[in-house]
Amino acid sequence: MNEFKQKIADEAKKPSSEEIEKAKQRYIQDETTRYHELYDNPEYREYLENILGSIMLIQMRKFPRYLTYIDARFKSPESIRKKISNRLDENGYGFSLDENGNISFKSRPLLDAFAMKITSERMPELLYSPDPYINDLIQEKEKNRGFLRDMQYFRGKLNCDAFSYKNSLKLRKPEYNPETHKFEDFTVTRIEYYQKCEELLERLKDFVSDSEESVLKRYDEQLNYVRGRLRDLIALNEQDPEKAKIRRVDLENSEINFIALLNEFEERYNSKVELYNSTMQFLSLFRDDDIFDKLGVSVDMSTLEEKRATTGYESNFIILNTLVGPIEVQIQTLDQHEYGSFGPAAHSKRANKERDLPVLPAKGSEKEIQTLTQELSQRVPIYYHITRDTKEPERVIAQRFDDYQNSKAYYSQIDQSDLAKIMDNHEYFERFMDLTKTEAFQNAMVNKGATLGFTPIDIEKYADSDKLKRLKEEAEAKKDKGQNHEQEDHEIEI
Repeated sequence: MNEFKQKIADEAKKPSSEEIEKAKQRYIQDETTRYHELYDNPEYREYLENILGSIMLIQMRKFPRYLTYIDARFKSPESIRKKISNRLDENGYGFSLDENGNISFKSRPLLDAFAMKITSERMPELLYSPDPYINDLIQEKEKNRGFLRDMQYFRGKLNCDAFSYKNSLKLRKPEYNPETHKFEDFTVTRIEYYQKCEELLERLKDFVSDSEESVLKRYDEQLNYVRGRLRDLIALNEQDPEKAKIRRVDLENSEINFIALLNEFEERYNSKVELYNSTMQFLSLFRDDDIFDKLGVSVDMSTLEEKRATTGYESNFIILNTLVGPIEVQIQTLDQHEYGSFGPAAHSKRANKERDLPVLPAKGSEKEIQTLTQELSQRVPIYYHITRDTKEPERVIAQRFDDYQNSKAYYSQIDQSDLAKIMDNHEYFERFMDLTKTEAFQNAMVNKGATLGFTPIDIEKYADSDKLKRLKEEAEAKKDKGQNHEQEDHEIEI
């Protein structure tokens, strides 16, 4: 065959753009179904629930003085579908054609179809550790101890009520000094107030990594504002002591707030040591206990990653290998968790992450209720919350959210400063709860059997169960085929 005819024959083998798109959609659907097994399969869910319970139980045994809790979720089918689709567009992935015109697809594997977040809640302060890196962090923290004491003393001048709300200020009134027989005025000047704000902002910038561009930009904008206020006040050169004193308008300034800055400083002051220590504690759980070997769980040390986003989101990530696939683990302090859930780095504030509330159907409309439940089953993850039982030692409380709680947790992640939206959501979910109690809603929901409280988990019994044995045999069979936790080329013939 001459070169021209060969070229014509090769072109004839190539699938059309329509055929490629159809094959792509089939691939996405197949992969979505595969990952969705975690969400759908009750045996997989039970296995992962036992892993959650084991982590919490061993944490309690090894570190009884340290408060931690676990939040976990199964990613929803819609979210899985979007992620698979997006990953096909990444460099090095997508589709290729073989000599027979068959299309092979490949995408980067999902590691967070099931994911958990370990949150440490203000662990006791460390002054020494055998870990040299923690000691370096402690020494770095010590450099700010005197400064923090001075700032807290200054806060006491502003706010004489130590138990008031987070950002409220109650000015200290003049106090009588029996030695001088005079009333001494503890109220600070306006210049001193803005100088302290400036000092806090400069120290806060030292805590922030270069990658947190949005946070550094915010601090710089605040510094420019504070320095502008100081220039104006110095130029004013107010001689009257009464007029020079701090005013309510300065304390309620929406542009800058000393108490809010000090709270942020205190959070960052503790976070580095606490986050690193929490991470090392988590990794240590897998060294000394054979329960994880029985469950087929291991740590992939090569995946340990420190994530510091431009928004100020901070977390350490690590992957656990299990019999049913990887688990993405995030480790955070309580302050970092709140900053990333409801604060400036909230997930819901990212582009294309808006969550519009679905329209609620009338109670009696079974067809509309069925449509709503189908939407929920595709969009809403399954959530868990794991903590210790304070009423009984050696017992874990595992809360698997019911359908109403799952939906509310998913749709309620909004800007907490938007009071109008919070009120609207409150009324919405009052009606939503009433709807979930109807027979039509209960009959339509796919994921039944969720509980509102204690989920009984007997880990030792499960570790010796036939259910776990079957999962191990299934995992071994996949491993023999070279499919264990790996994303292979997915070939679709045209």
